[in-house]
Amino acid sequence: MAELLAQPLVRAGLLFLAIAVLTGLGALVVSRFRGSKEEEQPTASELLTNFRDLHEQGKLSGQEFRNIKTLLADELQQELSDKGEQGSDDRRDANVKGDRSANAD
Repeated sequence: MAELLAQPLVRAGLLFLAIAVLTGLGALVVSRFRGSKEEEQPTASELLTNFRDLHEQGKLSGQEFRNIKTLLADELQQELSDKGEQGSDDRRDANVKGDRSANAD
């Protein structure tokens, strides 16, 4: 075994393997941290609620709050349309199930 490890090609192969394993583990750790960070981002409606509270407490001026609402308007519309589409899909699925049960009679 010692003779095998004494060969430069074997040592280089083991070193390469060790580096590859460590690189893979590092990438796994980084991806887990990045993934959890993206999931924790608040929605536009949550942000607006937080900014509204700050405005009511007097920590944001009326102009600042209007600017923030303007910046978040597109994101809020997108959230509302996403929820509306999901709700219409749920209603469509319920109607299909209702039609199937009516046809079964």
